[in-house]
Amino acid sequence: MKNILLVVVLTLSLFGDDIFTKSLLTIDGTSISILFVVKFLLIFIIGFSLGWFYKHKIINSSKIDDKLSSSTKTILGNLGYYTIIFLTIITAFNSIGLNLSSLAVVAGALSVGIGFGLQNIVSNFISGIILMFEKSVKVGDYVELENGVRGTVREIRLRATIITTNEHIDVIVPNSNFIQNSVTNLTLNDEVLRLRIPFGVAYGTKFEQLENTVLKEVLEDETLPHIKKDSNLTPRIWMTAMNSSSVDFELVVWIDGENTRKVLGINSIYLIKIYETLNAHNISIPFPQLDLHIKERGL
Repeated sequence: MKNILLVVVLTLSLFGDDIFTKSLLTIDGTSISILFVVKFLLIFIIGFSLGWFYKHKIINSSKIDDKLSSSTKTILGNLGYYTIIFLTIITAFNSIGLNLSSLAVVAGALSVGIGFGLQNIVSNFISGIILMFEKSVKVGDYVELENGVRGTVREIRLRATIITTNEHIDVIVPNSNFIQNSVTNLTLNDEVLRLRIPFGVAYGTKFEQLENTVLKEVLEDETLPHIKKDSNLTPRIWMTAMNSSSVDFELVVWIDGENTRKVLGINSIYLIKIYETLNAHNISIPFPQLDLHIKERGL
């Protein structure tokens, strides 16, 4: 800072004040000098700094966590940020005496040429505002996109939404995808999810035997993560098909909370439990077999 002031002082002493007030160009009858440019840049820097400070103060504030949800804080932070930036731009141009109405004419002429290129940007911008107010997708929700990507919504910006997958990969999704395409929100109204774990047994296995082994083992195992205190959400066994080599069943369990974000891991836990239980009770787990018969023909 001291070095910058020293340079300014030396410049003033060498060239005088005229160098800062000397006209560089004229726009719409307004003379633009170095002093105007410096004033313009200072307003921009101060405005953007205030916008950034406001946004991060609102989103990361611990004092309002109990009063506002994370999605509401994101909405307030983003809207306040862009409002401050918009006012900064107007103030900066007015400070140097530029008439914004004349700039609007130029902008209107340019918009004809670049309008098609900005369609996606405007679409994503409007979609971001809709998402923020509609709250069909909120920060913290666990969603699945049409392409199969699953993850937690970390941030909703005005152009794109950031989704973090279970592999801790950040996926940047344009906001228009959430408006135009189907999106599965697994935690929209609650954080309860039903899992259906498939398995097969040999023909001849009685259904009562499965209930007395697999289902009983699951119900009595307190380490398993399914819901245990709701009688309407107790584990069940469903028969789903009779295939060529097996009778197929599904173990149906309900999970909630953070477990809904770990579907593959939870599914693996129950598959291991089913496999160990079937082996422990000598219940056959079939697999496809191919019998090859060779017929000998005499010459």
